[in-house]
Amino acid sequence: MDLEWNQPMSYNSSAYKSVGGKLLFEMIQIGAIRLNDSLEITDSFNQLIQPTHYVKLHPRIKRITGIDQDDLCDAPQFVEAADRFRQWCGNDCALLTWGCDDISVLQQNLDFFGYKTPFPAMYDLQRLYGELVGDTKNRAGLKSAMEHFEIPPEEEHPFHNALNDAYYTALVFKKCPKPEDVLRFPQTARKLTHEERTRHTEKVDIIRVSRVSDALRGKHAQQPPCPVCGHRYDLAAGYVARPDGRQQALCVCGDHGLYIVTVTFQKGENSRKAMVRACALAEEQNPAYISTKLLQWQNKLAAQEAAKEANGA
Repeated sequence: MDLEWNQPMSYNSSAYKSVGGKLLFEMIQIGAIRLNDSLEITDSFNQLIQPTHYVKLHPRIKRITGIDQDDLCDAPQFVEAADRFRQWCGNDCALLTWGCDDISVLQQNLDFFGYKTPFPAMYDLQRLYGELVGDTKNRAGLKSAMEHFEIPPEEEHPFHNALNDAYYTALVFKKCPKPEDVLRFPQTARKLTHEERTRHTEKVDIIRVSRVSDALRGKHAQQPPCPVCGHRYDLAAGYVARPDGRQQALCVCGDHGLYIVTVTFQKGENSRKAMVRACALAEEQNPAYISTKLLQWQNKLAAQEAAKEANGA
């Protein structure tokens, strides 16, 4: 099973403030693939869901999933969609997901909309894969697992669609030497909090460096990763020095939009310097906002350079 969900346009919006932390992410798609005892694909389930609180699709979600606002207009609302999926599942099954996010988002939506029918037990295939490759600390992406098992992506099944991602999860599951071992990794929904959104939109790294000037010109500062997908992008605009000593710059991810890079320096082990780099998605992601933000940043850079020249003169 895989899910897609929408988020508020802004965490200062009236839509978010009306529900607060009770509904951080509102589900908009359920996708699932059924396997029989021989691990043969026998059926699929694909259900779009009409949101009732975060009604307008966030531009980032639209860009990633390919789901359009019109696609959701005639879709059932959550309770009906959940009921359709629960009936499709039947009683003699287990649900597998890639990672631990889906169960928590699902449970928050079930609680918020008052859906009482129990769902089948859920298990985490990502943890089984981590054990297979000897890396239980880092959470591997679905694409990495596909590459490991030499499963090529299919043009007719683009990623970031709930049904397609469920399909790829099923293909990875079929490749596991002992697929039944996934039952050793049951999942329990965690309570989503306001900080949970930061986990999805911010990534902090501490990097040892020798000189501050060299660090700002190096790869870690000039090609910082998107906080969501981890892909590295060149700075869209250079670093601006803040009054509090921070250095900030902007990048644009092709999938997830504008993110802000904040760099500070501190003493690390053995008195060596360490660069603390935080990459966080911007709250607003519409094209007009991104263009305006980039222009503002370029003006700040120009003013910063002009001040340096004036001080030098």
